[in-house]
Amino acid sequence: MPTFLSHRPLPVPGASRPGAPTLAVSATGDGSEKADAEELARGLALPVMTTETDFDLLLVVTPERLELRDNRDPRLGPVWVDFSHFDLRPYSAHLSRRQPLARALGKKAQAVVDATAGYCQDALLFALMGYHTTAIERSPVVMALARDGLQRLAARAGIALEKHLHLVEGDARLLLTSLKPPPEVIYLDPMFPPKRKKSAAVKKEMRLLRELVGDDPDARELLEISRRVALDRVVVKRPDDAVPLAPDPSMSIAGKLVRYDVYLTRR
Repeated sequence: MPTFLSHRPLPVPGASRPGAPTLAVSATGDGSEKADAEELARGLALPVMTTETDFDLLLVVTPERLELRDNRDPRLGPVWVDFSHFDLRPYSAHLSRRQPLARALGKKAQAVVDATAGYCQDALLFALMGYHTTAIERSPVVMALARDGLQRLAARAGIALEKHLHLVEGDARLLLTSLKPPPEVIYLDPMFPPKRKKSAAVKKEMRLLRELVGDDPDARELLEISRRVALDRVVVKRPDDAVPLAPDPSMSIAGKLVRYDVYLTRR
């Protein structure tokens, strides 16, 4: 099973913000899962749950995958990262260079930094489309879930994702200025602003992601840093009805439910 490279996580400002859910690592079964859970807990500096303890969320190592479970409401099913629905054919809709996302990156780009990687869905698309992709995620827990999903996809499909995809844990605000050479394109997908009317249809994985990483109050700061670093452009994913993160995008490319605001930085 391939291992994706990663730096040790840097200190994240606000990582222990008030109201953040408590979290522990657990395992199911009596096989190697317990040892894997202990190793994961050490890497994430989290406790291992050995008895019924009052933690809000559990990161559970199972024989099949790594799961995030909401211990506060057992009616909710687990969350895990699953890329099995991706169409890996070179000219599929997922990987087409004609789709709005690829058009937003530009025709000449070869390297992309996803500075708000989350579960790495978009970073995976970039890598499969042939871009040299660096995915930065500041939540080590979210990165652990993403890495597990990527490793299962690579094992199932027999592909060497590590050739195009490099995972980095840390705060992009601190990391972007140290990247050598500077990236051509920086991609930002900050947490979408909450709708005025709350919807019960919000996916549980996105709700838990918001609990783990917060509402990205530093998104504008990250955009300003990205515009100083990127050699060609910064692309910001936004809901189709939201105002731009900064008021002066060079262009916007519309998708079905989102749009991509492009800020050219060519030097």
